[in-house]
Amino acid sequence: MNRITFSRFLAVLIVFCTGVNCYSQNTVNNKLTAEEWSKDIDYYLEEMPKVHTNPYHTTSKENFVQFAEVLKGKIHHMSDNEIISEIAKMTAMIGDGHTALNIFGYHEKPSQQSYLLHIFPLRLYIFSDGLFVTGAAPQYHELEGSRLTKINGTDIQDVINRTKPIVQGDNEYSQKFNTPYYMVIPEFLNGLGIIPGINEMELTYLAPDGIEKTMKVSSTEIGNMQHSSGSQTDNGLPLYMKNDEKNYWFEYLSESKTLYINYKRVLIDPADSLKYFCKRIEDFANTNDINKTVIDIRNNGGGNNATCQPFVNLISNNPKFNRKGKLFVILGRQTFSAASYLTTKLEYNTKAMFIGEPSGASPNHYGDNRPLVLPNSKIEIRLSSIYWQNSFPFDNRLSTEPFINIEMSSRDYFSGKDPVMEYILNYKAEDISSGSYDKKITGTYLYSPLQSLVIKKDGKELNMKVMQTDFVGRNVSFINTGLYSEGGRNFSADIKGLSVEMTDKGLVLKYGTNVMKLNRVQGDFKTPIELLAEGRNNEAVEMIKEARKKNPSYSGVNENAINAMGYAALNSKNYEGAIAVFILNCEYYPESSNTYDSLGEALMMAGNYKDAIDYYKKSVELNPNNQNGIKMIEKLSK
Repeated sequence: MNRITFSRFLAVLIVFCTGVNCYSQNTVNNKLTAEEWSKDIDYYLEEMPKVHTNPYHTTSKENFVQFAEVLKGKIHHMSDNEIISEIAKMTAMIGDGHTALNIFGYHEKPSQQSYLLHIFPLRLYIFSDGLFVTGAAPQYHELEGSRLTKINGTDIQDVINRTKPIVQGDNEYSQKFNTPYYMVIPEFLNGLGIIPGINEMELTYLAPDGIEKTMKVSSTEIGNMQHSSGSQTDNGLPLYMKNDEKNYWFEYLSESKTLYINYKRVLIDPADSLKYFCKRIEDFANTNDINKTVIDIRNNGGGNNATCQPFVNLISNNPKFNRKGKLFVILGRQTFSAASYLTTKLEYNTKAMFIGEPSGASPNHYGDNRPLVLPNSKIEIRLSSIYWQNSFPFDNRLSTEPFINIEMSSRDYFSGKDPVMEYILNYKAEDISSGSYDKKITGTYLYSPLQSLVIKKDGKELNMKVMQTDFVGRNVSFINTGLYSEGGRNFSADIKGLSVEMTDKGLVLKYGTNVMKLNRVQGDFKTPIELLAEGRNNEAVEMIKEARKKNPSYSGVNENAINAMGYAALNSKNYEGAIAVFILNCEYYPESSNTYDSLGEALMMAGNYKDAIDYYKKSVELNPNNQNGIKMIEKLSK
């Protein structure tokens, strides 16, 4: 069974209520005793490591347990909202953007909740010049465009600083994006001591005319909120705000001959397949003059990693798009999850220049959050279950930094200006030509125990490529970048911060402060994927075994990597090879439900239904919630 990653679960837009029901006299229902809260915290401590793949990657187990024990010791003297806020803080200590309380999912199953959270019907955003109201329920419409200065008399920067510890994030930019969502939840504002109750708050604000005013705002249950995508028309909106309902779309700016592509969600649009979308872009490029190409993913909160490869192929393989100084990717604090995966694919496979804000997710990050429901409060905590290594294994960047950092101001936003697009449209590329170089650099090098790096002349350019098997078994490029002579044996690359030095024995790759030494391959080197493609299944399995034996810490022979190799064979209908690789994975990871599920699938496709059923049963035994396995057992048993 393949694994995929999903977008952040926090809503991208706070939704507004439109009627009198927005006002409610709220009281906290079904209060828990101190003992019940204490049991919830104990349950959290015990079960969290079973769900999160590495819960102590930021905060040590000792510090985490100490925080929980101190909290348990104070519970008798704390209100429910203070406890909920402390649980949120404890969750944020885990330190990744996909791990957090499932705030906006509470209203989906209200009958199961001991606590129904509330919300102030406002949408807030932190611009370069302060915290502003960007949207509000109709009765608070006059707040829109105002800069908040205080909440219940507390300075807004102090409110932000007190809220930050309960907010999840891979980095400061995802925290900056998420913090305003927590600032409209009255239970948190009350639990942090900012407002005295949960029914209302008093805002002090500077109206658009510069006059300071105050207004009281009432809360409502989150379940009472009505969904709205904001403006009902795109008239007058800047490009990045248009077509919010579409996952992807493009527009041609004829005056500048710029192709603008907005990739809003890394998901297949039911009304417009990505394959057809890419074909339309390609056909358009074949019949139109393209001077610049812009890919806007600043507001892309994620989706499904498995879906974006056709788009990456389109951009990287078409010389009309993939030109240095002519291809731009717009990033932002909301670029997260699967959008971060897409970012890294574009970073390592194109000549793109990144513009805007740093991304909200780390290139390598934890994701695929799964639920942990506390038994008494029924609070649902989402915990990351997979570590996605999308970049170099030693890439410890907290975000993908743009080449040019441009942050939106409130004046830009409310006037409909887009300073990022203005910069791009006015940008003039410099001519970059590669000088003479030692032709001996071309050839094949051993990048990893199971991967090769190939440098060759591609037309007039020197190209460096590293292939990999992705998580659904496709043989795709990890690195596909141009090299440019810097004199002698030194080369720069399209990938910012990556340089290559030729040595007598091979290559030295330098990325930031990290150095990789690669030896030139002697003889006819084949990767396991290449061996499987040739039907040399035993050799492929032995190579995987040898790599694991000699390099036990190498991530290329972990469960997911081996599973992907098996799917690569399965996708090419090499059933025997797939079965051999999946059997090996079951031997290495006998407690994994996923390995047996994959083996069952390969056996089923090979026509061996009897053994397929046995392995599906083993998978379900290890994971009773494996719905795929349950369905396949039922199907094959008929």
